[in-house]
Amino acid sequence: MIKAVSLRVIISSLCCLFAVPVFWGGEVLAGTNNVQMEITFRIFLKEKNCQMAVWLVNEQGVFVDTVYVTRKVAREGLGNRGGDIDDKWGGSRLSVLPVWAHQRGLDYGGGNFYPTKEKPLVDAMSSATPKAGEFVWIWNQKILKPGEYYYYIEVNKSFDDNEHHDYSWYRGQPSVIWQGNLLVGDQISESKAKIIGHGHAAGIDGSINPDLSKITTALELIKKAEVIYKPGKN
Repeated sequence: MIKAVSLRVIISSLCCLFAVPVFWGGEVLAGTNNVQMEITFRIFLKEKNCQMAVWLVNEQGVFVDTVYVTRKVAREGLGNRGGDIDDKWGGSRLSVLPVWAHQRGLDYGGGNFYPTKEKPLVDAMSSATPKAGEFVWIWNQKILKPGEYYYYIEVNKSFDDNEHHDYSWYRGQPSVIWQGNLLVGDQISESKAKIIGHGHAAGIDGSINPDLSKITTALELIKKAEVIYKPGKN
């Protein structure tokens, strides 16, 4: 088991709230209805310098909220810079996290759905690019109604090309999408995600392509992803 955990990431995501021990079991807590909760994401990365996004949708497939995005995308405008998609000197990297960007549905102008430097996401949603190893992110920024939700994890790495995907000096294999379900209610619940497809190689839309036959090393950027939901107290 990988032991390297970024404590700084955990502390920053709590937003100065006291940490509560996490139990990976089936403990039943007091009844809850639209109360503060805590969701812990444990993502085991094989590679460093990956760009990554995590978000929630409801049972009907409607986007709920962004849980996490790497800072280069969230605050430094990586996906929304001037120039062509493959511009070596700083073009918009539309292919970095296209499924997350399009599912948010917020157009920043000209059909670009990535945040800009002028309109960044808040600090509570982002951190520096994670290192290889175990990445832990604790999310308690929103009150959710009881029910079933789905979480998505999108990961992408520049220069990760192969014989099928070699488009430019940095753009290789497309982003890979992981998905898991999450029950929100009065009990602790846990879930493991699985790969369901990849994003568009040029980032022109938010579709998820289930055909992974031409994806190789990108399938190994994340070794596994586990999530636990813990309800708050009344």
